[in-house]
Amino acid sequence: MTRHFLLLLTVCFSLQLKASDWVINRDHSEILFKVGYLNVSEVNGRFKEFSGKLDLDKNKVPQNIKILILTPSIDTGHKMRDNHLQANDFFESKQFPEISFTSTNVKKIKSNEYEASGLLTIKNTTKPIILNFILTDSVTDTWGYENKFVKFKSKLSRKDYSLNWNKNLDDSKYLVSDEVYFWGAFQIQPSIGQTPTSKHMLPDTEYIREREDELRKSKDESAFSKKLRNLINGK
Repeated sequence: MTRHFLLLLTVCFSLQLKASDWVINRDHSEILFKVGYLNVSEVNGRFKEFSGKLDLDKNKVPQNIKILILTPSIDTGHKMRDNHLQANDFFESKQFPEISFTSTNVKKIKSNEYEASGLLTIKNTTKPIILNFILTDSVTDTWGYENKFVKFKSKLSRKDYSLNWNKNLDDSKYLVSDEVYFWGAFQIQPSIGQTPTSKHMLPDTEYIREREDELRKSKDESAFSKKLRNLINGK
């Protein structure tokens, strides 16, 4: 279901692409976040499914940034917690399956450093936010495809987006902090020329990781079954 929805998002983006558009290549891209826990530790996570694009104007300044993130793809390394995050206490993923960011203005701070003002929508709430990011110069890869890389970071108050769930601790403190830090990196390429995943000697995509996990689980189960059979047979 998640993959089908991502495909739909990709198709919607492709219908709007122009020659000046650069799009995210997910093979070397990631969106990460962290939130305070018990006032002494942190919970870290990521979103595995996302897409996006931007324009480069005549001065090579990025404009018209658009990013879509699938909320069901949240991954904190704990299945029960991920299910809770998708439920009504947090993202309500069935009703609101995506997070979106659309820039309203991008200004250059200094060489390769930018500030994007825009609107972030989570669930049914849209609020202004600022993303600081670095955009590298173009790099041509081994196969002749042009690349740039974006490194970004920001923070938000989850209460601003009705992600209110919490538990009280002593001294009027809370189990989970309100402030969420998020950051990441995007590999972006011209929409008319993206490096195929098959070109990479060591591709790292969600699909490959899932396949490797399935193979690993299969091997683990086979080993466990063998041990169990030997135990039953008194070996």
